[in-house]
Amino acid sequence: MAIFAALVLLPQLALAVVIGTWYATAERHRVEASASAAATAIRSQLDRELEAMKAALQALATSPNVEGGNFDALREQALELLRFRGSAIAVRDRSHQQFMNTYAKPGAKLPVSTDPTLVETDRRVFETGLPQVSDLYVGAVSRKPFVMVDVPLTRDGQILYALNMAIAPEALRDALAGDSLPGGWMVSLLDGADRVIARTKDHEQFVGKPATESFRLAATGSSGFVAGVESLNGTSVSAAYEQLDGSDWRVVVSVPSSVLAAPLWQLTVTLLVAALLAAATSTLLARFYSDGLDRQVGSVQRMADLVGRDGPLSREGGTVVELESIAGALREADVAIKARDRHKDLLLAELNHRVRNTLAVLLSVVGQTIRAGGDVEAIARKAAGRIMALSRAHDLLSSAEWSPIALSDLVARTTEQENVSITYVGDDVMLRPEAVAPLAQVLHELAVNERVHTNGRAAAIVVRGGIEGSDFRLEWKRDVYDGDAAGVPSGFGFRLVRLCLERQLFGTVERLEGGTLTAVMPLRFLTVDDALAEPFAARFGVGGPT
Repeated sequence: MAIFAALVLLPQLALAVVIGTWYATAERHRVEASASAAATAIRSQLDRELEAMKAALQALATSPNVEGGNFDALREQALELLRFRGSAIAVRDRSHQQFMNTYAKPGAKLPVSTDPTLVETDRRVFETGLPQVSDLYVGAVSRKPFVMVDVPLTRDGQILYALNMAIAPEALRDALAGDSLPGGWMVSLLDGADRVIARTKDHEQFVGKPATESFRLAATGSSGFVAGVESLNGTSVSAAYEQLDGSDWRVVVSVPSSVLAAPLWQLTVTLLVAALLAAATSTLLARFYSDGLDRQVGSVQRMADLVGRDGPLSREGGTVVELESIAGALREADVAIKARDRHKDLLLAELNHRVRNTLAVLLSVVGQTIRAGGDVEAIARKAAGRIMALSRAHDLLSSAEWSPIALSDLVARTTEQENVSITYVGDDVMLRPEAVAPLAQVLHELAVNERVHTNGRAAAIVVRGGIEGSDFRLEWKRDVYDGDAAGVPSGFGFRLVRLCLERQLFGTVERLEGGTLTAVMPLRFLTVDDALAEPFAARFGVGGPT
């Protein structure tokens, strides 16, 4: 019986070792994958924020105060921009003499910037004419560490200045800390010289310090996972790292080596306990239990072979709790894999639909703008404005992760970007993502019309929304003022307003004259129904934008 008991016990222990080893390896891979996913998510978030800062600075660079050299007025615009992001905004010429710095008091004498990192970033801006993101530097006015987004500032077609938005490391630390990570994990942000910009732990102690040599030697690519490197705290960690798309910065998510080793230690203890219990009881139960156990183990193995394949997983219930738990996990994995495949197909179809529609809209906007005629600068300005309206809609949707956004938020974003005072009143609605771009184009065309026909002297615009049964009424109305009345959008602008409202949102334009627009649209093409998951065009049986 002792030999027979050993024959029964050894296969069970071997199976436990195999399953446990698989579990420990899978758990390690899960932790590594979680760290890599966290690094990717944080990298994407920072990329989006840096791109938003570049866009905001480029928009500020188009201010009429730049051409007029009115840096005092430009400073007021910069302070307004700093309400939303950044710590300070400065302007420097090619000799790095500062002409404006929101960190300094108005009228204060401004110094020449000498920090080598800042000077190098300015040099790249002047040479390439493209936005740049700097490494860590020390501000000439504040004497504090910053990183910055730097864009060219032109006058009379020449790049005469560099316009930058400085970002305090503390702001980036707060952004890193916003992501929920397991206990003991840490996120660091390194610049192109592998110096610490921000950390979720001991930030003040290590900001500006270089990463450890073991990490720098191991992390040679733009992204990856390194194991067993030394942290700045002197502990052993494994780390996932991702380089940002728009800069040389890297996001590093560190996991203590003890966390990765924990599953193996748990496996060892579990196997030891299981072996002692099995040795004590197997002699009594081996004769009666071995056959049934063999059948149950085989059924679990067959289930594992069928996970993700066609057909449901079927298995008769057994008496071994551990095997039943594994069987349940396999069933859940089978359902999850099949659901993921279905969801992937749906997402690919939706992505294909949205990309096709966006390209069609851009092609139509550019083509119609060119056909409308005018000098080259006017054509470029109109096309750029319309494309930027689409870009603002996309930026708003991206910041909301393609979730529904409020119509009032879209109106507010138009107010910020078009430099026209617009107030939204009435019923607010949550717009489905597909309806945001057409409405953004309509608001852009009407705002541009106000500026062009009133020479910038128009009074405040009131946009009113109201739900009328199954329809939504949208009104654009300009207050009366002393001056020329705004005309009706003509040419392609006129057609674009009607196309967006009537062809893309299936509404009716009741009035479009002077500074007034009245349109009625079906609510079902504007608002969200969570029960519907298929693409917009397929959902309502239409062919998309024309």
